[in-house]
Amino acid sequence: MLKNKNVQLIDILPIVALIVLLLVFGITSGGALFSSFNIQSVIRDSIPVILGGLGVIFVIATGGCDLSIGAVAAVAATVGAYYGSIYGAWLTVVLVLLIGLASGTFLGLITSRFHVSSFMASLALLMGLRGFLNVCNVKWEQVYLPESLHFMNGFGPALLITAVLTVIVWYVFEKTKFGYYCKGMGENENTMIAIGVDTVKVRHIAFVISGVMAAVMGLLLISATGGSSSTLGNFMEMKVQMGVFLGGVLVSGGMRSKIYKLIFGSLSITVIVNGLTISGASSSVTELAEGIILMLILYITILLSKNKGFKRKRNGASNEGSAGEIDSQIA
Repeated sequence: MLKNKNVQLIDILPIVALIVLLLVFGITSGGALFSSFNIQSVIRDSIPVILGGLGVIFVIATGGCDLSIGAVAAVAATVGAYYGSIYGAWLTVVLVLLIGLASGTFLGLITSRFHVSSFMASLALLMGLRGFLNVCNVKWEQVYLPESLHFMNGFGPALLITAVLTVIVWYVFEKTKFGYYCKGMGENENTMIAIGVDTVKVRHIAFVISGVMAAVMGLLLISATGGSSSTLGNFMEMKVQMGVFLGGVLVSGGMRSKIYKLIFGSLSITVIVNGLTISGASSSVTELAEGIILMLILYITILLSKNKGFKRKRNGASNEGSAGEIDSQIA
């Protein structure tokens, strides 16, 4: 790994990857990728991925995962749109946020209090919510977002919402003790417990944030389509995970988890999808490319995670020593 004043290859990888992807698809598309329309399309398509990632990165930083965000987004947006179209657009926003809060609270309770694997718990919630969504779409037949909320589909409003939430999440994740605790748990949860951190509470709150941000993502997704369907938010959980990991965030989480990596990774995965489409690739080829990229990402992050563990052993860092170091940084 390349080092320069504690800067490692994994820190600059998302920037390099995005530049390389832009060059490759710029050439294969004959420069069409760089048209104002396609650049705006890349940014627009990246917005839901970024919004979902802004929540799930807290969970990933702790070493967990949340596979339910696509289903949470779809259910929250569908239920909110249905009742909002009857009682007022304001109710749509309230219900969307409440459903996201409720799902995050439930998943956080299951994983943190009852020590159920976050992978299994979120997968079960994903399946359950998808089934509930199908029931809602059959019973309600057609669900449309209130017209007064269609403005969110505009490029400017969507970009503004994303920018504001990114700044807020960046501050919480990078500048507060809570964000540090999340990343510290990914490095060594026993160390965090040793210095007195309530890791159960931290993990619970991380899932709550993930659920709320997933609901916001759902609001942007349904504003783009105008209404709900059984495919709303389909595979968004995988696209968000790919964006986070493609940005260089380790599967095991830890201190290398950064918001800028999420943003560059989200842009990269969108460039891949849009670039393949513009270059004339079929949908099956695009899906194959996404699958191959995900496997490569997992392979690389596993290698980097092993290297991180090796460095800890080589440096002879004990839990007590790490606890003292982390405690001094927090202070």
